[in-house]
Amino acid sequence: MKKLTLLSLSGAGAATLLALGLSSSRLANNQGFPLVDERQEQAEQQPARYFVKYHEGKENEVRALLRKHNIEVVDALIKQYVLVIVGEPAEVEKLADHNAVEYTEQDPTRKLLSNESTLE
Repeated sequence: MKKLTLLSLSGAGAATLLALGLSSSRLANNQGFPLVDERQEQAEQQPARYFVKYHEGKENEVRALLRKHNIEVVDALIKQYVLVIVGEPAEVEKLADHNAVEYTEQDPTRKLLSNESTLE
């Protein structure tokens, strides 16, 4: 009786392991991602984004300045006093001369490492 119980438990365990193995191989062949990765090309086609760091209490003044220069705000990091913008480089450079703006910098392009890329 004990041998039969032991055999049935080991059989059930083996079946469970087999089922998990088959399901994980199916997940590894996920078709959710394209074989040809075009995300890098798409990212390069997007306009450059910039960070605008402003002095505390000057957010409204900086937003008005951005509207004046036709620069779009795409995100805001309120606690860090930073606006993320999209605009022409020449227009963004003009912002740095304003007394409410601490500095501006371009949002760096981030890339995933792959076999083809090298560390720079």
